[in-house]
Amino acid sequence: MTQTLKDKNGLTEEEFLAQYDPGDYPRPSVTVDMLLLGPKKDLSGLRILLIKRGGHPFLNCWALPGGFVHPDETCYEAAKRELREETGVKDVYLEQVYTFSKPDRDPRTRVMSVAYMALTNKIVPVRGGDDALEAAWFDFEYDDGMIHIFNEDIGVDIQYELTTKRFKNGHIKYPNLVPTLKTKTMLAFDHVEIIIEAMKKIRKEIEYTDLPFSMADVKFTLPDLQVIYELLLGHKLYKANFRIMIADRVEPLGEKGKSIIGRRMSELYILK
Repeated sequence: MTQTLKDKNGLTEEEFLAQYDPGDYPRPSVTVDMLLLGPKKDLSGLRILLIKRGGHPFLNCWALPGGFVHPDETCYEAAKRELREETGVKDVYLEQVYTFSKPDRDPRTRVMSVAYMALTNKIVPVRGGDDALEAAWFDFEYDDGMIHIFNEDIGVDIQYELTTKRFKNGHIKYPNLVPTLKTKTMLAFDHVEIIIEAMKKIRKEIEYTDLPFSMADVKFTLPDLQVIYELLLGHKLYKANFRIMIADRVEPLGEKGKSIIGRRMSELYILK
């Protein structure tokens, strides 16, 4: 006979749940925020998708797409929904980055955000929707010393200087990048920190995951693929080393296509 387990108060799990009151504990709200990156058409740089907030807090401020998680959905489902509702973008690769939980990160109430990164191979037309006044693609430059986000057509320029500081965790110290705003225009909330953590994750995982292939066409040339890797890493790669790194991930198609970079006919490949 199966024994019914009881806690120190003599309650079974069913009895405990029947009298449990969620209001006994503070419940922070949960949001999702998405960093969506894509390459310029000529592969000369990266672009990032931002929305212009249509309500308080940070009214009229540019921010990453995002919003509150509904009670009946996962964070991943919320990320897909918010990206579609606020920008019209759908069917892109999404991967969780980090959970941001500073108590004062949102002036409304205690809000924790689960951040996602999304990579796309095309800069598709976008539109502001839901509570976003506008949605637009911005040129995006990133290295260990600065973040520069700008769109000359709408006259927006956002720049942060990055400095490396060391933080203690247990008995070790680890380096992290700390942003300082250098322009009048800023990103909403702690979204610059989300960008930093997402870029750190991309660069850490790029050599052993297929992340960069999300920014390539289904059929691609190796010169174009190498440039995508270089855009994400922020530095040039030796051709021979790059070919060795991706050799077991790609498969030749036995046909040729025009390279975006060289504008010459090159062997076409697909991801295995």
